[in-house]
Amino acid sequence: MKKPPATIDGLPAWGPSFRPTVVGRPTDRIDGPAKVAGRAVYTTHVRPPGLLYGAIVRAKVAAGIVEGIDLSPATKMAGVRAAIPLAEPGSRIRFAGQDLAAVAATTPEIARAAAAAVEVRIAPAPFVVDLDAALADGAPRVHEANVAERRTEGDDPTEAAAKGTVVGNVRPLPAFVTGDVERALDRADVVFDATYETPVVTHCALEPHALTVAWDGDDAMTVWASTQSIFSVRDEMAEVFGLAPAKVTVICEHLGGGFGAKFGASAPGSRMGYAAGALAREAKAPVRLVLDRREEQEVTGHRPSSRQRVRLGATRDGSLVAIDVLAHGSAGIGTGAGVGRNAAHIYTRCPNRRVRAHDVFTHAGPGTAMRAPGHPQGAFALELALDELAAHLGKDPLDLRIAHDPHPVRRKEYEIGRERFSWDARRAAAKAAREEGARIRTGAGVAASIWGDFGRARVARVTVTVARDGSVAVRNGVQDIGGGIATVLAQVVAEVLHRDVADVTVAYGRSTLGRSVGSGGSQTTSSVAPAARVAAEKAKQALFEAVAEAVGVPAAAVAFDGPSIRAGNRVLSFAEACAFLDDDGIEVTGSRGPTASDLPFPFPGGGRAQIGGVQFAAVEVDTWTGEVRCTRITAVHDCGRVMNPKTTESQVAGGIMMGLGYALTEIRHMDPTTGRVLNADLERYKLPGFGELPEIDVHFVPVDTPANATGSVGIGEPATIPTAAAVACAVFDALGVAVRRLPITPDAVLAALSREEEAP
Repeated sequence: MKKPPATIDGLPAWGPSFRPTVVGRPTDRIDGPAKVAGRAVYTTHVRPPGLLYGAIVRAKVAAGIVEGIDLSPATKMAGVRAAIPLAEPGSRIRFAGQDLAAVAATTPEIARAAAAAVEVRIAPAPFVVDLDAALADGAPRVHEANVAERRTEGDDPTEAAAKGTVVGNVRPLPAFVTGDVERALDRADVVFDATYETPVVTHCALEPHALTVAWDGDDAMTVWASTQSIFSVRDEMAEVFGLAPAKVTVICEHLGGGFGAKFGASAPGSRMGYAAGALAREAKAPVRLVLDRREEQEVTGHRPSSRQRVRLGATRDGSLVAIDVLAHGSAGIGTGAGVGRNAAHIYTRCPNRRVRAHDVFTHAGPGTAMRAPGHPQGAFALELALDELAAHLGKDPLDLRIAHDPHPVRRKEYEIGRERFSWDARRAAAKAAREEGARIRTGAGVAASIWGDFGRARVARVTVTVARDGSVAVRNGVQDIGGGIATVLAQVVAEVLHRDVADVTVAYGRSTLGRSVGSGGSQTTSSVAPAARVAAEKAKQALFEAVAEAVGVPAAAVAFDGPSIRAGNRVLSFAEACAFLDDDGIEVTGSRGPTASDLPFPFPGGGRAQIGGVQFAAVEVDTWTGEVRCTRITAVHDCGRVMNPKTTESQVAGGIMMGLGYALTEIRHMDPTTGRVLNADLERYKLPGFGELPEIDVHFVPVDTPANATGSVGIGEPATIPTAAAVACAVFDALGVAVRRLPITPDAVLAALSREEEAP
């Protein structure tokens, strides 16, 4: 293993010898009291004077041609202050829910009634909302030409933009190939071949998409937005309305979840940012747009579906010689139905690997980035196929993984998990229950994750101020989407300046506070925390210089001694030292440098380090009813230096909860006769409740990385990648026959049990 450098960004590395007093300690979130007390301000709480309420007219058919839109019935209604078209005659309808027009009125009720009054004439056209129907010969075309891929900060950081030509409703994504897969399969002693399917699932953030736009004259605006990327919203609104970015102020004080669907001013399938801005400009009053649950399910994005044919070749003694994945998936009218890097870059001791994925277009709302795009789909198929192959070979599936995964940290994580989870005992118990024909059977499964985003350089600009009275403040325009980045900023600055977290105030969530990154790709902490350290170190040096001048010693003779400052023979409190500052105090700004190119654990052929992670799942399956209950998840992950174990564990738990819904309950149902979403609410779209959650055991493996000045790495996405796969493998262990389609519902379990004779 390569040793991390002694300095990063010109600072002493926080390496193995670093002994922090604030960073790395469980710390309460600084925004916790405001949320618990109900003082936290969300976008829908903002009500500027004269606020109007917007509503969008949406297509009720899945395909067609707009023949006409008449706004006059709406504009004649009392209380309606503005109405605009969002589609023109002759334009195409490609999914039910597509924007047609928007209105603004004095109350939400009037706005909804006005939207319903708008007269729309559409000539319906044939459509497809099913993967098989879209792939069939002669299927209605969704797009008439090639499709440009819309990228966001939440997308897979290493996946190249697709450039394949659309043929029918299919477009190939960039393929990964190493070795000669077909030859290896031909020569393999054992070839396992099966197909796995995952459904479309939606983000289901607690807070819906929302924004309020208020104009200041004709050349400036303020936007309150529920967003994962304040500066993406700023830049988008500036571009759309022809403004200088500095003339757009974006505010997001608190956010109720995003998971990849809230990167711009608009939802992925809706022009709501433009609509709110244009309505506000026409009405000369602030306008608020908040999507309802049906709109959330139809137009705000989703995780694409997948159908993956997995072929594994092996020798009789259990050596993998080939991994082949052929995938087709649908992101509706959008792109991004890849299956991640699992098959390509985890089990790299298998010499021949190939992954080919395809977008299949359907007449449904577009997909978008969703917590580790592509990876949960890819993990489910690959990991379950490995378990099925292991059963055919008579091998322990954990041993099979360890034998083919060279990543040193993940190999350690497998062994830690084996012990913490009691893998061998659980597998033995599952085998005994199967052989006894028990009604309630138990099972144990394991799956791995991979991620590789170590943050962005020179984007976040963090400012630290130290006042003459000893107060310390940090500011940056980052949005805290729930991960606790504001608390981490306070911790980093407190660490450098030897203060308590309570002594540091943090201003965030506003574009005027300094450029920052979007919260996507698990890159926020590793982009912003290093910038905070650089700024804090500059502030420390400036303070030492002021003290040195006042006391009459060289700056090199000034240093922290615990919370105090020693200057030669004098020992000063922090407040006493700050009293030497002038009235302006200290104000410095820092940003992080580029990620070191020479990192440990490089991706094969990729030249960048990878974040590991493994999860073990235990399940109980009622073979009479088909009900599956996950009883325990043991999650063993690495994410560099853990800044705040309390919030980091919470991130992992949240990822596991999302993965559990993917495994057992969540699926978007489309009506093939109308093209509408059938379960566009949170009653029929089944999210797991707290009563269905397992015991969660989280363990972190510390890794010293030279990626940035704090050694921090994100965990938001890696934490959800292996969950559904581990649960599926545990169900296979319990039943002896695999359920190859998500979600693993009772009817799917009973159908699998009818195939028990297929068990190895």
